[in-house]
Amino acid sequence: MRSTEMTATSTESRFPRWRPAAIETAQVNKPGEIHTGKPPASYWLLLTFVLLLYANLPFVLPASEVLRPAMVIALLGVLALLSQTAFGSRTFDFAFPEGGLLIAFLGAAGLSCFSALWPQYAFGFFTTLLKMGVVYFVIVNSAMTKRTLQGVMTAMVVGGVFPAIGTLRNYALGDVVEGRTAWVGIFANPNEVAYSLVILLPLAAYLISERRGIMRIALVAISLIYIPAIFVTFSRGGMIGLGAVAIIYAWRKRIVWLQILMVVMVVGGMLAASRFWSRGEGFSKLSDDVSFQERVATSQAGFEMFIDHPLLGVGLACSSIAWPLYAPAGLLTRGAIITHNTLIQSLSETGILGFVPFVLLIGAGLFHMRTLGRSTEKHIAGIGTAIEVAIWGLVVCGMSGGYVVTWFPYLLLGLAASARRIAREQTKETA
Repeated sequence: MRSTEMTATSTESRFPRWRPAAIETAQVNKPGEIHTGKPPASYWLLLTFVLLLYANLPFVLPASEVLRPAMVIALLGVLALLSQTAFGSRTFDFAFPEGGLLIAFLGAAGLSCFSALWPQYAFGFFTTLLKMGVVYFVIVNSAMTKRTLQGVMTAMVVGGVFPAIGTLRNYALGDVVEGRTAWVGIFANPNEVAYSLVILLPLAAYLISERRGIMRIALVAISLIYIPAIFVTFSRGGMIGLGAVAIIYAWRKRIVWLQILMVVMVVGGMLAASRFWSRGEGFSKLSDDVSFQERVATSQAGFEMFIDHPLLGVGLACSSIAWPLYAPAGLLTRGAIITHNTLIQSLSETGILGFVPFVLLIGAGLFHMRTLGRSTEKHIAGIGTAIEVAIWGLVVCGMSGGYVVTWFPYLLLGLAASARRIAREQTKETA
């Protein structure tokens, strides 16, 4: 009898019973092994990096460029994660199949540099893309609980204030080029400002539903800053993306008043755009719109690049280099243009070897987040819906912009992989 009790006690110590309260902080490394400690150092470094990424500190404070704060923090985060893995405090998760698809895409992008029209140029962008892939895996292996995942989402939403206010400030100061406004650094392009803010709105909406008091008010205020900032970029793709995320999010939540509010906002925004649009090109007479014709032409040229270079494309980021060779005759442009469609960009620059894993990576993110969105667990469903809608925002905006080598797809997909891991581990514990 005593032996049986000792065995039971020993078993219970090695395989502790699951408790609902443990969900928030439980970090499962091996079957039956749960740690309920504080978030790892890599998590706090990740949050700092995300804020620095959005803040564009070297452009705001040029003296900080010598210190390279974002790069230093990112490197420390990676070292912290490797240290945690090496000393056995946790196992490294490659987030298959998404992680495998990302590695396959990175491999194809790297190989494309060898056959690129300008190898050195392509390699420079590949090193940046590689950093984005590393941060993806840092998210997956640092945001391992609902609370820490919400922390990364909050850092992204708060970080979005920097480009939003910077863009509004430039607009107020009259810093407008061809009727359009942007900020600096990675937000120097109006289209990228617009799409980077559009994808944050679903995340902000989810966090607003989860928070109370001052934090909720602050998140609402941040969301209200995003919308005029998107508007003053006068990005048509951004405006369409804004309407898409508003409609999809309202539809997914199935709340009548929210659906009505979203429709009113979208219609009101479109009416305001038609009245106050200061950009030379609008939504009317697209057949005579040079900017629109350029975007269509880049997609056509992108397909031709793929036909000539089907395996590995013309090289990462080299669609702009190839543009003069494939531009339609008679189309007047002001220099080289990158392919203005994210999916076609991946096809033209990395060929079929890069296109397939890239598309599957985005598709897997959408599929798994839609699955989480249907969960009977409200806290899991809310996260899944928010990230799914954000990815849809990326897809819609990506129809008129080339965003393969930008940070935000990989941040979003990292959130998606992290959310799926959290849901999977909670399911194991409740089984």
